[in-house]
Amino acid sequence: MQRESNKGKLHENPGRRFWCYKFFDFETMQSGCDYFKWVDTNMVDWQKDVINVLLAEKHRMATEQNVLKARVTCLEHENRRLTEQVQEMPR
Repeated sequence: MQRESNKGKLHENPGRRFWCYKFFDFETMQSGCDYFKWVDTNMVDWQKDVINVLLAEKHRMATEQNVLKARVTCLEHENRRLTEQVQEMPR
């Protein structure tokens, strides 16, 4: 049993696709089987550099998105609190 995967997340081989045993464990990079074959040809250094920069930028943007979501949540709570205070004010 084999499958094609594009989870080459190692810094040296970012995004490279390979054939591996169906139950390949991407956390440990172990398969329980010795079958492993690259689908594509070797990448040159500049390709690896570009992909690694893009992966780092993707991670940075995802982190920034999470921070912004948290800020929006805080502002929504603050807005609700202030709205309640205004409604409780004597007229």
